[in-house]
Amino acid sequence: MASIYAEVTINRTADEVWADVSDVGEISGMLDIVSASSADGDVRKCTLANGAEIAEKILSIDHENRRVGYTITEGLPFDHHAASMQVFDAGNGTSTLRWITDVKPDAEAERMGPMFRADLEKYASR
Repeated sequence: MASIYAEVTINRTADEVWADVSDVGEISGMLDIVSASSADGDVRKCTLANGAEIAEKILSIDHENRRVGYTITEGLPFDHHAASMQVFDAGNGTSTLRWITDVKPDAEAERMGPMFRADLEKYASR
């Protein structure tokens, strides 16, 4: 299993970034690789920028630690997928957003990693 680590410092407070991350049904407003999204309970449906449709199970929304965990359950040919996004207070009105994804097959990490990192950079520059 391979892991993707993507992290960015953002010139917004941790609470502001957490408001985006914790609004799981609106992930499309945050990430360019997701063109549309919605949530119903613990199921998030996403249309990716390439037109693929996926379903994700939201495993946890931890407001105290500003962390969301989720897994893709439908739509992509993975043997395994588990991910989390976590927001940290970096001081002086800035925050750090860390996105960690574990995938199998390993080749998916090589393909997806650069896209994830680029999307976080775009989000940080808004």
